[in-house]
Amino acid sequence: MTVLNLTSDGLPGILLVLHHMVLATSKPMARAALLEAVAPTVALQESDPGRMARVTLNRWIELGLFQEKGDEVTVSTRPPKKLAGSALAAFTRREVCRLSMSEENTPDLWAIGSAKSADLTRGLAWLLAQNAFETRLSELEALEAQQVSNEELRLLQNDTRQNGLRHWADFLGFSRGLGGDIDPTVAVRDALQEVLPAGQDMQAVDFVDRLAEVLPVLDRGRWQKAVLQEVNADALAPLALGQLSTSLSRALLGLRAGGELLLQNRADAGASITLTGFIGPRPDLTFQWITRP
Repeated sequence: MTVLNLTSDGLPGILLVLHHMVLATSKPMARAALLEAVAPTVALQESDPGRMARVTLNRWIELGLFQEKGDEVTVSTRPPKKLAGSALAAFTRREVCRLSMSEENTPDLWAIGSAKSADLTRGLAWLLAQNAFETRLSELEALEAQQVSNEELRLLQNDTRQNGLRHWADFLGFSRGLGGDIDPTVAVRDALQEVLPAGQDMQAVDFVDRLAEVLPVLDRGRWQKAVLQEVNADALAPLALGQLSTSLSRALLGLRAGGELLLQNRADAGASITLTGFIGPRPDLTFQWITRP
């Protein structure tokens, strides 16, 4: 079991529809009715109609997003109130992130076969450590070969896993489009309620540490730390104390621009974080406090 092999393990778009269909019902939904609603047999011109819906559902039952009892399917977690539109999509993304990055579903970060979701977690952790301003998602194979000397630890040396990582990174809010830029703004926004509820504030360093617990593929997160231990020492520009990666810097700047976070200078507030721009750390973008309006 893996996640990045889309043909065998399911598509993000189908997962979104499956999840929303089950969330829309207050009771468990018959498996056959769910699959027929998502992939109507009469509308599919395939030799095995509905196969992708089946494999997607099966994989995410195994990973814990759904529960199946008998021939009925329900979700493992429901939102505290009825959601619709972008809020509902954000709930699904957050649940998928939480489960895929959990210890239960990442028992061996370096597994290739029977990896549960370790391949997705590992791929995202490596991707988000790259220079977000220069790296394109079409360059991952060559970049990984340069950075990881141990061939057995390379993940993206075939088109199947590269394609899977691009699709899941886009779906979960860690990139802009399948071939675009590394940008975790959407994923960070989805996690804000768990990190810093609206109307509250905290020290910037505490915010980054809390975010790393909720999204452990980002700066200071346990999965990114583990991946970086296997990356050649001279492959990535080292970060100074308090300096954030380009990917997390991009997300915080985007959320600040949208008025969703206030990044503040408080000289008496202790340790600082410094954002990283195109040419390196930005002393003019140094903050000690973060507020969520």
